[in-house]
Amino acid sequence: MAKGKFSLEDAFRDLDDIISALEQPDIRLEDSMALYKKGVKLLDKCRQTIDRTEKEIIILQEGRDGQFDERPDQTESR
Repeated sequence: MAKGKFSLEDAFRDLDDIISALEQPDIRLEDSMALYKKGVKLLDKCRQTIDRTEKEIIILQEGRDGQFDERPDQTESR
């Protein structure tokens, strides 16, 4: 994953690459440990991003009184 803004999609691709590398029968112990650590860090970053997004969605869905805003979409025809 390139340095810069974190992308969940890029992180998932990197995790797939890490898994593929760890599945290789000739991988050295030191290399597998380094890849494992990188994968754990990526998973943690993914969890943080998903948690933050879920919280934002909940906030957007709640009305001022804390109740779910069930008003119909303004673009729908009645």
